[in-house]
Amino acid sequence: MNEIQSESREVGAGERHFWFPIPSTEGGGVRHAFAGRRWEGEAAGTSACGSEVAFAQPTEVDWICFPTCADCYSFLTGRTA
Repeated sequence: MNEIQSESREVGAGERHFWFPIPSTEGGGVRHAFAGRRWEGEAAGTSACGSEVAFAQPTEVDWICFPTCADCYSFLTGRTA
């Protein structure tokens, strides 16, 4: 899968996000945050850190082994209420 960096966006304090593991073409992957309550079967999306990614049904191992995206985490914890 191909990740393309794009511009980060501002998020309102009340907007909900979900985490989703995204595999990389080099092996492994990372859990990114996405706006919304849950994945609704979309083919692609833009993460909180601005990465454009393709979604695929994750395995249980993906959820366990893929680390959290530090940029998504920083973006979401840095916003003000």
